[in-house]
Amino acid sequence: MPESDELQAAQSLVAAGAKDRALPILWKLYVSKNPAITLDAGLCLLAALNQQTENEKLLEVTEGTIKVADSLGKADIRAYLLANKAQLLFIKLSDLTYQQHNLNLAAKAFKWIDFSLESDKAEFAQLAAERKRLKEEIASLEAGALAAIHSNPNRYLRGRVLMSLGEIAFSRFLDDQLDLSIGGTFRSKIMNIHFVRRWHLDRFIGFTRNGRRQLRKSQKSSFAYFGQAIQEFRTNGYKTDLAHALYGLAVKLAITFRFRKARHYLVQATQLAEAENANALIVQIGELEKRMKDKYRHPRNYVEELGLDLPRALRGPR
Repeated sequence: MPESDELQAAQSLVAAGAKDRALPILWKLYVSKNPAITLDAGLCLLAALNQQTENEKLLEVTEGTIKVADSLGKADIRAYLLANKAQLLFIKLSDLTYQQHNLNLAAKAFKWIDFSLESDKAEFAQLAAERKRLKEEIASLEAGALAAIHSNPNRYLRGRVLMSLGEIAFSRFLDDQLDLSIGGTFRSKIMNIHFVRRWHLDRFIGFTRNGRRQLRKSQKSSFAYFGQAIQEFRTNGYKTDLAHALYGLAVKLAITFRFRKARHYLVQATQLAEAENANALIVQIGELEKRMKDKYRHPRNYVEELGLDLPRALRGPR
């Protein structure tokens, strides 16, 4: 079978949700001598691999596909891949933030323990240095992707890149909620009251002025990027992608307790998904609607999930 036919078959399998069956074909095509096939196989692998469990593989494929896109002069695809790499690196950064946070808690659990081993101190310093490096690399990739799409007429790729930038900005917002919280037992009990979180009063209780400013900046950037992506897709009639962008923005709005706005976008996403027979998206929308209806009966305990209910002595220096 010609490689082009194999690629088309693999793409159909990914679209149908049969990713396990598509992966062997895609890995074979990824090492093709035809760079155009390699490029398309790489892009399809990015959709087929699992971001949470196969992040390192995804980063390797992204790096390799960027090189192929460069060799073929595909500036628009390169911009998309830069944003995708930044998104993958942020997953790695979030894991490092969590590891550093746990090391700090272990060191402060009892005053006489501190960092019991020199290796603990070295690991903490190494994590801090790696987080700083990743933040700088992510910022550089974001700037590169943003600069590339400004002069690019491909509106579909512009929309995809803007969606990725929106995901990155919101990941930064979530990461900063853990990293910048000043916590403490009493503060955290107040922060965990539902109406306090509902009206964003927890930010005045659990974060410094600079911390609040940083959270607002990341959150507004995420909403703005998704809004621009929605406009790009709507203007050019990319209905399925528009539905995904509307759903993505609704998720962010719901997480930040902006339920009325979330429902507004969710209604539009539902209509488009049903019209385009986007069944997987319809299921995701249904799950989000269920969580939003359940928000008062079983609100998520974000403070406990992030470990912000621990005494101040157990938290890292600010």
